[in-house]
Formats: sequence, structure tokens, C-alpha cells
Amino acid sequence: MNRLKNEKRISLPLAAFCLVLAVFLCYKWWKVFLGACTGVIFSDVPLHIELALGHNDYGLSSLLIQLFYLGGEAFAQRALALSLTVNNLLGLFTVAMLVRFLLPQLSRLEALLAAELAALCGPWLIPGYQMGVYLNAYNGNLYHNMTVLFSRTLIPVSYICFFRCWSARHGAIPRKDWWGFAVSFTVVTAFKPNFAFAFLPVLAVLLLWDLIRYKGKYFKNEFLLGCAVLPAGFLCIWQYLVLFSNDFAQSATEMMRELDESAEDASGIALRLVWGTELVAVLVMYLRSLLLPVYTLALQGLREKERRRIGLFLAVEAVALLEATVLVETGYRANHGNFDWGGLALYPSLFALSIGLLIRMLQEVKLKKPLDIFKCLVGLGLLLGHLMVGLYFLWFFGSGGSFFI
Repeated sequence: MNRLKNEKRISLPLAAFCLVLAVFLCYKWWKVFLGACTGVIFSDVPLHIELALGHNDYGLSSLLIQLFYLGGEAFAQRALALSLTVNNLLGLFTVAMLVRFLLPQLSRLEALLAAELAALCGPWLIPGYQMGVYLNAYNGNLYHNMTVLFSRTLIPVSYICFFRCWSARHGAIPRKDWWGFAVSFTVVTAFKPNFAFAFLPVLAVLLLWDLIRYKGKYFKNEFLLGCAVLPAGFLCIWQYLVLFSNDFAQSATEMMRELDESAEDASGIALRLVWGTELVAVLVMYLRSLLLPVYTLALQGLREKERRRIGLFLAVEAVALLEATVLVETGYRANHGNFDWGGLALYPSLFALSIGLLIRMLQEVKLKKPLDIFKCLVGLGLLLGHLMVGLYFLWFFGSGGSFFI
């Protein structure tokens, strides 16, 4: 009874804090998205609107724009801003679901707190060397990028359903989890294909490894898991054909030239070699942007019961970062950094997981051991640094500044 009362005393203040923080986030998101949709704040939303209304865009966001514009421009701008705000709010709960699935020792409120704080995190700065908050940084605060914002909301659902299917692959795969994985993964890809680009190679390796290890004994279930991602695979092919078609390239190039940006009509995909000082700069960029995840995953990740699932999650993140490092687009899309979106779509989940691990460190700290206390204080300091930069970026962008900082 005393334990129950103590938990209530702890949860009520935490619930109040989570509620206030959620209201704050929604208010700031609404202001930012309304400015982006009306063109007051520089973003790629007006370009997507123009492409969608000209039937030159692809994906579910294009259909959403066309639907909203049936009610006129003023209505569409506010409806789109509201949709982006609600989408981000929904994302807090899906990310919290994933965090609690990977760290079941956390309460629902602790997982939600981790998701909310992750929505504010930004990269650490290195004075005199790397001061970029968004450019030349790994920053998941994608307030300007509508398609990534919509795509990342159901990524945690895809992970949860996949993990359940993968755990049951040597028995009977639950039908609801298979459908949950297939539908959520398809919807994510319909908004933006980059998460699929990172996830599909990892899935292919897993299925091949399982097929060889068990000599085809579970081929039926492996085949079913492969079938779950087929619709998304076909979507990727269709999106590729649209993006790199002559009509789409010409429309996008003309719009970019109207914005005084030089661009070539032809576009494609190429490999790039990162070496020397450029490689060092890339590694430092990722390290300063992911200080807390690196720290908590190294100290606490391997101690968790679900460390294998955490490892699979990190494998997809690693593939996404590798693709962003060695793959580039050419032509009118050369400077858009479009291969970064896969990793950045995972940014909220990755940071929420790292904050959840920090909470686990605080739960397990032994006050009689100074080293344990020191480790927790370092983790809290790293989190504070990420939050300070993230809050500054949210304020700067919401005040009419560009995300080019």
C-alpha cells in the first residue's frame, strides 16, 4: 500500500509536467507550421504545395494538400498546419510506445517524457570548428520538411509489429502484427521512402541469415515477412520513376530557378568517397549530434533485457547513416541532402531511447558509489546541452529565421 501511494505521488507531478510540456510543444509547433504553410517562415512546404497542385508531386502528402485546397487557400494552409501539429503530437505517443517496448521497466509516463524531451533535442556545438545547428549537423528538428514529419510518425509502430513478428518467426506469426507491420511500413514509405531504404537491407540480411542457419525450415514465415514489405518496395520503384522522370525534373528545376537557385535538369544517384579531413568532419558531426545516444547506449544499452531488439534498431540507424555518407544525388537534387532523411526520420526514436536509457541509469544508480552518480550527472549534462540547442533552434525558426543555421 505504501509503495502504491509513493508511486502515485511521483506519477502525478510527472503527469502534470508531461501535460504542460505537450501543450508547450503543440503551441510552438502550430506557430512554426502555420508560418511555414503561409510562407512567412522559409521551408519546403510551398514548393510541395505548388508541385501537388500541379499534379507533379508524389506521396500521400500530395493527396492531403489537394484535398485541403478544395476548401480554398486560407483553409488549406491552416488545415495543413493543424495536420502537421496533430501528426507531431501523435508521434510523441508512438515513440513512447516504442521506448516502453524496448525498455519495459519504464512506466508509460517515463516513456512519454523521454519522447517529449527527444522532440526538443538538438546537436552540441563546437566553437571555432562546427557551429551548425541544422546545416552540417544531424538534427531531427525537421520543422521545414513536411514529408519527413508525416513519414516518421508510424515508424515506431512498424518496429513494434516487426519485432513481434520476428520473435514468432519460428512458430505462428500473429496475423494482427503482420498486418500492422505491412500497413504501417507501407504508409511510412508512401510519405517518404528513405526509412525503407535503410530498413529493407537489414531485413534482407536477417531473412537470408535465418534461411541459411535453419536450412529453410522456416521458409514459409520468412517468405511472409518478405511479402509484408512488397507494397512498400513497389512504392519505392514508383517514387523513383516519378522523381527522376523528365517531367518532374523540369517542373522542379523551373521552380528552383524562380527562387534564384541554379539547377540542372538531369538528376540521378552517385557514390561519393569521403576521406581525410572530410571524413573526420563527418564523424565529428555525428558524434556531437549524438553524444547522449552514444553515451547511454554504451553504458546502459547492453544491460537491458531487450538489447537484441535495441541492436536491430541501431542496425537500421547505422545503414541510414552510411547511406547518407556515401550516396548523393545529382542534378537539381544535388544539394538537397535527400539521403539524410532516413536517419533523421529515426531521430526522435533514437533520442527517446537514449533518454529512456538515462532514466534507467538513474533508476539503478547506487548512491553509495560515487562513480555511478558521476555517470548519471554526465548523462544529465549531455541531455541538457542537447535541450538547450534544440530550444534555441525552435525559438529561432519559429521567430521567422531560416533553418539554414
